[in-house]
Amino acid sequence: MSLCLGFIACDDNDENDDSVNTSIVVNPAKVFTGGLPKSVSGMFISQNKDGLVTSITTDEGKKAVFEYFPGTRAEASINSARITVTDENGDMTELNLQLNSDGYVKYCKSIDHAGIPDTDEFTWEMEYDTEGHLIEMRCSESDGELTKITYKDGNVVATSTQSFLDYDGEDINGDGKIDNNYIWPDTEIYYTTDEITTPIENKGCLMLFDELLDVDMDEMIYAYYGGMLLGTATKHLPLRMHAPYAHDSQGFYFSDYDFKWTLNSNGYPTELIVKRPGEGTWEDRYSFAW
Repeated sequence: MSLCLGFIACDDNDENDDSVNTSIVVNPAKVFTGGLPKSVSGMFISQNKDGLVTSITTDEGKKAVFEYFPGTRAEASINSARITVTDENGDMTELNLQLNSDGYVKYCKSIDHAGIPDTDEFTWEMEYDTEGHLIEMRCSESDGELTKITYKDGNVVATSTQSFLDYDGEDINGDGKIDNNYIWPDTEIYYTTDEITTPIENKGCLMLFDELLDVDMDEMIYAYYGGMLLGTATKHLPLRMHAPYAHDSQGFYFSDYDFKWTLNSNGYPTELIVKRPGEGTWEDRYSFAW
């Protein structure tokens, strides 16, 4: 599992950096209520003097550049903001974002291989509940996917992804039915264990969609950590995940993932260990500084 979230926060004090006079509600402090982490696993973030993120750079050579469009610009009638992600080989992905009144992404037109004739365009559509939680995400890539996120008492307790791929009438799981609109079982997320019976407060407001919730965000994750929010964070830190990973005629196969958090004296995470026990055991480590 790869994590594309770590960063070091710094100010962009370029004397030519004019304030952005925008009516768009973009405020990183709205999601990171205790402040942005100073560093997480090799990603660096720059902000202008208005506190808006201007770029995110990874130690793997990727760079995401942020643009904001005030209401006086013609672009604002189409997009609220744009993120251009360039990888280490110079390949660009352009995320054209529309935000709702809370500053959450409601629509994105993604252009892969931007700037060359061989582009690939697809869209993202987001839906939120009345508490600001991201509950539904539709992506048109690869003939379409629908991701649903279920909350209970402020925590994500289940996620699911339905693919609309055309399998040419294939009976994928051997149940005698044609699976053109194929639905995997829910991924389940837990906040207590036999050892930890009291949930851990999510003071840092971290939302690791791919790693902790089994939700594939691709480059859209830059919008979240750039302050163009993808909804309100979970109330507590996940401790375990039960996720499907394969299927055959006998049914589905699941993996369990354990999440071990180390907290500082203020209750903010300083380290996360993601571990899959049992056969094929492995673990990933991520560090946080505040």
